[in-house]
Order: sequence, then C-alpha cells, then structure tokens
Amino acid sequence: MTNSDVLDTELLQQYYQSLGKEGLELSLQTFDKVIQGYASLLHEAAKNKDEAALRSQAHKVKGACRSVGLKSLAVYMEDLEKKQWDWPKAEKWLVNWADSVIPHRQQIQAWLEQQSH
Repeated sequence: MTNSDVLDTELLQQYYQSLGKEGLELSLQTFDKVIQGYASLLHEAAKNKDEAALRSQAHKVKGACRSVGLKSLAVYMEDLEKKQWDWPKAEKWLVNWADSVIPHRQQIQAWLEQQSH
C-alpha cells in the first residue's frame, strides 16, 4: 500500500501547518493511548459476539483513526460499523485491522520525519 492508500496526507499536512511537528506528535501520542483501550473493547465485543457493541465501538475507532489521518484503518471500522457481515468476516477484519495499526502508525512517523527535512 502506498502512503496515499494508508494515510490522509492532506489532513496530516493541515495539522502539521497548524500545530507544528510537536503538536502533531502530541496528537499522535494521545491516539496511541486511546486506541489501546478501544482495541480492548473491540476484542471484548467480538469475543462476546455482541454485534451492537462491536458496531458501536467500531464507530468510535473509525473516528479516532480518521482524526489522525489513518484512513485505511478507518475503512475497516466503517465496514464493521455499517456493512452486513457474519462473525468469521468480522473477526478477519479485526485481525487485519490489528495487524495494520503499528505499520500504518509507523508510516505517519515516516511521513512526519520527511516534513522536517
């Protein structure tokens, strides 16, 4: 996946221009803290096969991902929130999302470092 598939670089550029590197890094640190709790709640809802809770939590995670420019991660959550799915498909989306968080977050860091040069 290219940066443009993974990241909303236009949003990140706006943040970078208005908040500066340090402000954007603080926003990303907040995301890192919040997303861990959100991921736990997603896992709990899936483990309990609680569709309503999973859809509700997916909405929150989608917003958190979008707020820091992680657009492809937000798509997984939008699918969980809004599309029809069965539990095997939902669990696959959750695994794919979880496997992508760190690499996508690292892409933001790489993008941020490029802005500094």
